[in-house]
Amino acid sequence: MRVLRSRRNRRIPISRLPTEILVMVFKHFEEEKRFDGSASDNIPACLALTHVCKDWRTIAFQCPALWTFIHSSSPRWLGIMFERSQNLPLVVTYKSPVSLQDCLELVLSHLPRIKVLRFRSLQPDCDRIIQLLSSQSAPLLEIFDFRKPLAMWPETSPISNTIFQGQAPRLRSVELTSFDLSWSAHIFSGLQTLSVRGTNEKSFPTLPQLLSALGRMPALEHLTLERLLIIPEETKLLEKVPLARLRTITLGSSTIRTAISLFAQLTFPVDAKIALSLRDVQGLQDISDLFSAMGMHPVGSGSIIRSMRAIRHTRRSFCVQFSTSTAMNPTDCWNPDDDDIRLSLQFMYHYNINISPDPDPSIIFDIRRMVTQDRIQTLYLSKFDFAGKDFWGAGSVCLPDLEVMHMKGIWVEDLIHALEITGGDIPHPSLRVLELEDGCFLIGYEGDPEETLRDVMKMRAERGAGMHTLRLVECKELPADRVQGFREVIATVDWDEFVEPDDDEDEVGSIDSEEVRLYNEAQENRVWWFDDPDMDRSEI
Repeated sequence: MRVLRSRRNRRIPISRLPTEILVMVFKHFEEEKRFDGSASDNIPACLALTHVCKDWRTIAFQCPALWTFIHSSSPRWLGIMFERSQNLPLVVTYKSPVSLQDCLELVLSHLPRIKVLRFRSLQPDCDRIIQLLSSQSAPLLEIFDFRKPLAMWPETSPISNTIFQGQAPRLRSVELTSFDLSWSAHIFSGLQTLSVRGTNEKSFPTLPQLLSALGRMPALEHLTLERLLIIPEETKLLEKVPLARLRTITLGSSTIRTAISLFAQLTFPVDAKIALSLRDVQGLQDISDLFSAMGMHPVGSGSIIRSMRAIRHTRRSFCVQFSTSTAMNPTDCWNPDDDDIRLSLQFMYHYNINISPDPDPSIIFDIRRMVTQDRIQTLYLSKFDFAGKDFWGAGSVCLPDLEVMHMKGIWVEDLIHALEITGGDIPHPSLRVLELEDGCFLIGYEGDPEETLRDVMKMRAERGAGMHTLRLVECKELPADRVQGFREVIATVDWDEFVEPDDDEDEVGSIDSEEVRLYNEAQENRVWWFDDPDMDRSEI
């Protein structure tokens, strides 16, 4: 019976596939399990293949490439993986800290075989790990990503030329989080990617040191410097540092004057993607100086800008982003990793509650003029509370070709200011699609806001500037009969029939939207009274 079952299995179509095709399928299976997170942390993803039948088991054992992806922390499985992978290069990836004695010491003993090394460490183990990394060369290593908790423990040894015994000829990508870096280390000279997030104050580079390090990386394509204080010095290089292959640059938690000094000494392609989060902004002149140092001119060559997004204007900060696409990923925060964002700028003001006036929200339109004269077709606006008529008037002048407007957390008073016709001029005459998310249709406006807004839309239609699509998502205090009124003047109205959840007001009491807004703004500003202005908000 066993022989008959075996013969029957061999006659089905999948059993007649050539071995090389099955190997390709097995590799795809292993990759899928590894990347979607469904594989167990301690069991190789390819192990399931060996339990299907004897033929598959034999093929899997004879394919060392299936056993090269190391993510297990089990000493037993690590030994099996190292044996079955034979001498092929290893890809080592740990998303969470693992034991030094039970796992990392065994893994790092195979350092000469490792091609990719990504892991996180517990702080007390860091010095020992750096010793292990310095005990052997890494001739195959291409990607090195080493992270530890923020510097709340004793200092650790810096990453210097001694790591990998100074021999990692294929190294192309280095990402360090909360580690000190020797900026004179020549082992990193051939990098294509450098990411340094957070260092000890003793390892803060001076501007000349940083520029000298970048000058040794002519192939650099991606540069990220976050929570890193760059010490300014008056020394000016005779020639700018050329980064001819640079594709992205991210600078976070730096002062705007430091950023100006850095960009004044760099040259890079005009279409490089830029993400900056800068503090101590004194005003519009600082921002103008920054664009001048970056070599950005509104009529210059480069990517064509099609979308603009502004996020959360407060007394402390605001964010403005520009995209080459008309559709932007709707994220309400500064995210340097958004692929569709060509330019992302977050500014933190040097704010004194006693003497500093509130920054003018229309500064976002001044920035737009500095960045580009392209035809902006889409505007995303999030959490701009009571911007006022002057703001919306400036926006209409600055964005005459706007076709789509996505507004989140906007009150009805601002919405009416943005659309109403005053003095015979039609604001945003090309506007055809209006998307409202988390809008408030009752509080903050006298009279009947929905009726007023409907009249504004009707007047625009009569003047030939009507909209054909209105989308309403999670809008507060919006009754169904008012939505029907919008449908009388707009061809397509999509409404999700949102109803606010019952918060059991008898027990917790009611809080109106204005109190919530003021509380949220207070929380936003409160963060910045900590002693360390560079500390990430989420970490606080």
